[in-house]
Amino acid sequence: MTDNLRGIVAVLVASVAFVLNDASVKLVSDELPSGEIIVVRGVLATALLTAGVLAAGALRPLSLLATPMMALRLASAAGATVFIVLSLRYLPLATVITVLQVTPLAVTAGAALIYGERVGLARWLAALTGFAGVVLIVRPGAGFGAAAYLALVTLVFTTTRDLSTRGLDRDIPSIFVAAASTAAITLAGFLVAPFDADWIRPSASAWVLMCASAACLFVANTAIIMAMRSGEISVIAPFRYTMVPMSIGLGYWLWGDLPDALASAGIGMVLAAGLYTLHRERSSLVRRAAPAVQRSPAE
Repeated sequence: MTDNLRGIVAVLVASVAFVLNDASVKLVSDELPSGEIIVVRGVLATALLTAGVLAAGALRPLSLLATPMMALRLASAAGATVFIVLSLRYLPLATVITVLQVTPLAVTAGAALIYGERVGLARWLAALTGFAGVVLIVRPGAGFGAAAYLALVTLVFTTTRDLSTRGLDRDIPSIFVAAASTAAITLAGFLVAPFDADWIRPSASAWVLMCASAACLFVANTAIIMAMRSGEISVIAPFRYTMVPMSIGLGYWLWGDLPDALASAGIGMVLAAGLYTLHRERSSLVRRAAPAVQRSPAE
């Protein structure tokens, strides 16, 4: 199996796991308050990731968690999860997942502003197209009322999370970052709980859904790390967009949700903008590689 094929398989596994995780959270939201879901699932996922850290020998000094960039990463990861869970309570599954697909476009724009990375006009236009698509999907103040703003706040947190991840020391193992982030998310659940409904004893089905969600998070995070370290990102990354049709199909099957005409147009804009950005990245890599291939051994 080639590196690219291995990466594609890992992305597909991660995409399925992410969608199943979000669907499990949305299903259990009918029974349990958001704070309880975040805490219980977080404890289960933290236990799994901590075991993974120890098994991989990836444990690092806990003082790393207090460094500014790591603290920002942990806080934004916690905020992102809190608002994802809240969004899934009030918005269709496909809406939340599609909005999250704008994160790479937002990160591209943010990297230009914060890290000084060069971003051409085409990428700026792609990012703006993705943002316009999100507006059509959630239509703040119209389609979903105040709940639409939850998805937009989620996008701010996921963008901050990914931008702060870029600023972390590369020597810090990814699984250590994932475990620390999951622990921070669990603590955030305790902060949300006082403002939420009273906790109740989960039913057997709720326990099954939360265990499934925690297991899916472990699989998804592990698989996406493997994917990003295998093959060419420009080849592998487009397969992440399989989450959108999967979420639409699952949303229709479980809840009867189908995007209307405007939301469908917005979904199309987000997908087109993301795929165009990835196409540009692949073309750029090919152009940069061409001179090295054409150079003769004598040179």
